[in-house]
Amino acid sequence: MLLPNPIKQSNQSPLLVVVMGVSGTGKTTLATEIAKHFDIEFLDADSLHSEDAIKQMSQGIPLTDTLRLPWIKRICRQLRQFEAQNISCVLAYSGLKQQHRELIFNAYHHALGILLKANQSILAQRLQARRNHFMSPQLLSSQIAAMEPLSNEMAQLTLNVNVVDTVDQLLLQSVDFINLHHHANT
Repeated sequence: MLLPNPIKQSNQSPLLVVVMGVSGTGKTTLATEIAKHFDIEFLDADSLHSEDAIKQMSQGIPLTDTLRLPWIKRICRQLRQFEAQNISCVLAYSGLKQQHRELIFNAYHHALGILLKANQSILAQRLQARRNHFMSPQLLSSQIAAMEPLSNEMAQLTLNVNVVDTVDQLLLQSVDFINLHHHANT
């Protein structure tokens, strides 16, 4: 059984929870469930990609930092707007580059990170089965290679996803982590 919702209490600062991982880890699914559980805003970073970036990734061509930066700026702008409105948010975001993660996390005064990791063969199977998504399975190797280690400067949880994990199991671990660290920062 999941705990009550401590995030939406009006006397607390808004919270940003960033669910990160390469394609196929289930970050959007988990982030959506976390947002539902806490009844807070969900934002999918993929929804803020430009048409050119989506076209390039659909063709199996990785984004360069030059193409990625305007996307990061759009995400940060939306997050700063949410925080200014006192809205807590769960963001599904790949989080490949440390410098970009810093920009994202600095959009809120209080932020937590959850990194999803999985074996490359599991991810490849998931991407092959996925429909209606622009990310080409060909980009998996480049994403794994581009994923920079997380810094130890912020509260973060790493979940190793395997074929037997259910979304509910990952959600429970995430909710426990969020409750523990959100209370510590308020």
